Amino acid sequence: MSTLEKAIGLLQRMPEHKLETIYTYMRFVDSQIDNADSASTEKNDTDSIARKRKGFQGLLSFAGTLPEDFDYKKELEEAREEKYAHFI
Repeated sequence: MSTLEKAIGLLQRMPEHKLETIYTYMRFVDSQIDNADSASTEKNDTDSIARKRKGFQGLLSFAGTLPEDFDYKKELEEAREEKYAHFI
């Protein structure tokens, strides 16, 4: 089984809120690949990979931090009311 097939299988089993984090990270890595093509030394590539890993671990630390019954629409509405109520 290829790495791509393994990754797809894992993604298919993940809940939606975790997929958003993974998708954001994949877009970040994809944008960095274009920039990495211009890097000329192996040391820069190694530092870049370490930085990306550290960033990814930071992103993963946010996964699953909200309760299952979290209603973002309700939270957003309450925050808007609190912030902009004095304008009405």
